[in-house]
Amino acid sequence: MRDDYDFDRDWQLLVDGAFRDADDGERLQVADPATGEVFATAPDGTEADVDDAVDAANAASDEWKWTDPADRASALYEIADTIEDHHDELVALETRENGKPLDQSVNDVVAAAKTFRYYAGGADKFFSDTVEHSPEQVRQKVFEPYGVVGVIVPWNWPPMHTADFVAPALAAGNTVVLKPAPDTPLSSLRIAELAADSLPDGALNVVSGGIDPGIRLTSHEDVDMLTFTGSDKNGEKVLAAAAENITPTMMELGGKNPAIVFEDADMDKTIGGVIASTFYNSGQACSDAERILVQESVYEEVTSKLADALEALVVGDGFDEATQIGPMANEAQVEKFEQYLDIAQGEGATILAQAEPPSDAALDGGNWVAPTLLDDVVQDSRFACEEVFGPVAGIIPFSDEAEAIEIANAVDYGLTATIWTDDVSKAHRVASHVEAGQVAVNATGGGGLGLPFGGYKRSGVGRKKDFTETMREFSTVKAIRIDTTDDRPSL
Repeated sequence: MRDDYDFDRDWQLLVDGAFRDADDGERLQVADPATGEVFATAPDGTEADVDDAVDAANAASDEWKWTDPADRASALYEIADTIEDHHDELVALETRENGKPLDQSVNDVVAAAKTFRYYAGGADKFFSDTVEHSPEQVRQKVFEPYGVVGVIVPWNWPPMHTADFVAPALAAGNTVVLKPAPDTPLSSLRIAELAADSLPDGALNVVSGGIDPGIRLTSHEDVDMLTFTGSDKNGEKVLAAAAENITPTMMELGGKNPAIVFEDADMDKTIGGVIASTFYNSGQACSDAERILVQESVYEEVTSKLADALEALVVGDGFDEATQIGPMANEAQVEKFEQYLDIAQGEGATILAQAEPPSDAALDGGNWVAPTLLDDVVQDSRFACEEVFGPVAGIIPFSDEAEAIEIANAVDYGLTATIWTDDVSKAHRVASHVEAGQVAVNATGGGGLGLPFGGYKRSGVGRKKDFTETMREFSTVKAIRIDTTDDRPSL
């Protein structure tokens, strides 16, 4: 499947409905994380390319804003259909540029199509409110699109992140300038190619590239709203740039998420769930658990079972159906992973278990690490408090419910948490006190479309995936009062 499609080409930007190279002709190399092989190039966009894209989005804004919502819905339905028609191709493309196992790429591509369909289904049902209506006056609360939305997405879920922000922005009547990550630009570019015939020219523009186009997009005076998904450190820079123009921002940032295991948990279900919530997507998910909190009475049992489960995982090429954990997406993540392993061990942590990287010589050039569980982790150590964003987690004991909550909340992040217990009352109490935007009980993940996804503290600002909350994120509010009397205003 790796070579079933023609990905080995010089890809192009989408600006104002036309495909073109970067303004200065420079290109990015796109490598397969499993082998290190460069298999395609994409434009290394410039500030001038962003300016052109924003100009095109502004020119298209009035037409798209006043397009009948039912027609906007039809366009999004058509994009969803087209993504489904190219399902196998998009799955192979994501695994090729990101490295994740095929079944995880399937989840991402299916989610992308569902997301376009989800917001299409409500585009013509997101109504303004009449606050008061009488013979004397009408007062209305009106939701309007911002105009041009700048979207910056990372490399860990390219199709899904593209859909998560492009679909609701378009559904609300905005136009979009999207900048994908330089390591994984192709999924976003391909979705833009597939969507181009369904949208007016300029409604969706995609500028791939490195730092420069991202900086220009976040500080552009004609961008009316920004969304950014990435680390909290980079989020600080985006917020600082956006502050120059007082640009509204939606930020999906990092996490140092806890998985809390109580002594009364169903251990068979819990072990599988904790492993999944820690190592899914090679640990490169802001929602993954990097801290595993285990009640002291079952600490030895849980650590032993987790170690056995991790050591049994298959690390390998994402195109191999047996693979459960793929490579890291880029060399920088490998370096960060290794750095934090050294930091943790320097702070007293010990390696409890590791999964074996692949030994196939054909994969020698890939971004491989050994997925790791750490024991003897100090609660307030750097490793226990800072996001690694890789396949590693530290196990921390706790004595009772109160201490579990205290440890869970003792970090600067608050994105997700998982709780493992058969006591529903305890689950409810802990879920109520844990500082996290999403809490799952005896389950992994955040529940998908229909529930808001976002974080507390340094994990971000704003919510996605819930229809009403997300459409409001991509809309500004206007108050209109119409006086129907003949009375003249007076001082």
